[in-house]
Amino acid sequence: MKRLLHPVWSYSLVGLQFASIGIILMTGAWLSGHWLVWAAQTVGVLLGLWAVQTMHLGHFNIIPDPRDDATLVERGPYRWVRHPMYAAILWVMVPMVLADVSPTRMAWLLVLVLTLLLKLHYEEALLCRRFADYPDYQQRSHKLLPWLF
Repeated sequence: MKRLLHPVWSYSLVGLQFASIGIILMTGAWLSGHWLVWAAQTVGVLLGLWAVQTMHLGHFNIIPDPRDDATLVERGPYRWVRHPMYAAILWVMVPMVLADVSPTRMAWLLVLVLTLLLKLHYEEALLCRRFADYPDYQQRSHKLLPWLF
């Protein structure tokens, strides 16, 4: 399948995503004593595990480009959310930053959110080119948050 942009774009987005997460992890506490933070992060971890289990680890791809052997998955969390792994990252990272907030962490959280949004829009353009029924799937599901976005 022909890529929309140069492959460097895909790897740059992934690199920026991991750099953002790494800097957030290095600049403050990971854990909070507040039960709401734990609950939100638990939702994120469980959502991520459910997405990986649904996709099967061997078919997972960290870059936004669909693999040659990719199939359109519409079960599990993908029934409601097209990008549950991105949602899972946000469910873990947003409460982590808000529980131990600093200007540095807030800035890198903003970078992470923007990177994930760019990445999912790019990925969706690729998926629309790859799967003829992807636009129908887009109409039946949400990007990150069921019933909201």
